[in-house]
Amino acid sequence: MFAFIKEHSGSLVFSILLHVAIVAALVFGFLKFRSASTPKPAPELAIQATVVDESQVVAEMRRQDEEKRREERQAQERTEQLQREQEAEQQRLEDLKREREEEEQAAEQRRLDEIERKRQAELDARRKAEADAKAEAERKRKAEAERKKALEARLRTEQEADLKRKIAEEERRQTAVNSGLLAQYKSQIEQRIMRAWKRPPSAKAGLRCTLHVTQAPGGIVLSVKVSDCDVDNAVRQSIENAVHNASPLPEPSDPTLFDRNLRVEFKPDD
Repeated sequence: MFAFIKEHSGSLVFSILLHVAIVAALVFGFLKFRSASTPKPAPELAIQATVVDESQVVAEMRRQDEEKRREERQAQERTEQLQREQEAEQQRLEDLKREREEEEQAAEQRRLDEIERKRQAELDARRKAEADAKAEAERKRKAEAERKKALEARLRTEQEADLKRKIAEEERRQTAVNSGLLAQYKSQIEQRIMRAWKRPPSAKAGLRCTLHVTQAPGGIVLSVKVSDCDVDNAVRQSIENAVHNASPLPEPSDPTLFDRNLRVEFKPDD
């Protein structure tokens, strides 16, 4: 309605003025008609009434104009308020969008940071495992080197001790040999075998054989081999039986003279 009044304000003013003029003309005509029977002062009253009516019209027009401007101001204020509200809403939406984007970026960054943290943790664990394995390998290497060193030292000590023992035994054996104890020891063995031998009929006079006897500590005969003689199987078997029957063989007076593998001369007719 106010827009209509604003748009046609010129026509409305003209219409109002026209009506005011018509009313004024009617009033003027009416007063003139009465002037024939009334005193002269009457026209002054008519003019005054006309002036009063016009002032009221002008006042009404001013009031309406003020009302229109007030309504226009209110409409403008409502428009501006609506615009401010829209701008505020737009700003709120933009703020929400920005906050959401920031939250998404922060979440993505946290995800990437977590991935990097796990990767770094795995890398550190792998490096630590490799370092531990390397340290363990180095420890084992050093321990093995120390063990080998100690073993070599022990072997050297044992070898040196064994060598010294063997040298001492050899010297002692040589002393025993030089003193005739070895010959005495072999003679005792030969006599023991001779006593155990049962001469078969096929044995020839002047029989001579070499016996290779393997014995264990204590003189236990393990095996015997007859060589360097031309005899038949019966004689050979009788000699072997004699050696086994003579077991255990005599032990030497000096332990250094003990020989696991003996070479004994078998000469029953001497």
